[in-house]
Amino acid sequence: MAQPSTHVVHGGKQTPPASQWTPFEWEEPKLGKQVHGEVTIARAFGASGNLSSGFWRTGPTSPGASSDGSHTLVYSAPLGDELACVIDGSATLTVVSTGEKFHITPGTIVSSPKGLEVQWEIDAPFFKKYWCIWNGTKAAPNPATTLQINHVSDNPEEWTDYHFTEPKEGALVAGELYFISTGGSTGTFLSGVWRSGKGIAGSDVDDKGTLTTPYTGVLGDETILLLEGEVDVVETESGKKHSFKAGDAIGLTSGMHITWTSKGPFSKKLWVITKDEVAQ
Repeated sequence: MAQPSTHVVHGGKQTPPASQWTPFEWEEPKLGKQVHGEVTIARAFGASGNLSSGFWRTGPTSPGASSDGSHTLVYSAPLGDELACVIDGSATLTVVSTGEKFHITPGTIVSSPKGLEVQWEIDAPFFKKYWCIWNGTKAAPNPATTLQINHVSDNPEEWTDYHFTEPKEGALVAGELYFISTGGSTGTFLSGVWRSGKGIAGSDVDDKGTLTTPYTGVLGDETILLLEGEVDVVETESGKKHSFKAGDAIGLTSGMHITWTSKGPFSKKLWVITKDEVAQ
């Protein structure tokens, strides 16, 4: 299917019109065709590989759900490595091969490597998650094989200032971050949490904590769930402005020059960076 353009800013909200939700259908290798819950798409493609993001939900009237809204399914992330974040509801995840169990609630970040079978036992009455799925064409060395669980409120010691070099503007600093994953099954698959605001490093941060920076996604496409604050993204070439608030999904395209403004006092995002080439 032809893509309209790789150089676009993608965006999506958690509560789009009912017409934008469709049954989630996929082929589970051991179980065949599956239809569970409903999905809405925030990002349908990237500059490389197969990249998508959006929101998934289930409730009493959703495909595959029980009448009370509880839901049990097996999912092996066959479409690619998946990073998800729980928005509403709770569930118990069981890794089929080991029996290891995890209880997930709002704010839980779930990193599922491609091919790992996990049983999802979702509690009634409702559940919603943000998801980002990536599958490149080049196998990565030492891919992850275990389910990884984190939380958006984690505050590890390894927050580091984000230093990067823009082709036109040179060396810059914009906020601080920590990594959740540094590799995946294919290509480059990086993920983590980033924040900016008062008292946090930045080449251009005002006294209100608003950070402004040029950005071209030099490491790859960036796919985002905005966790806190408000952000404006302005396309340099067209001047088109996109405004996002906490809870929105954002997709930035590698090689597309934009200006990113995180409004003070603070902002925070869950990010995934992907590229078909394997990171060195």
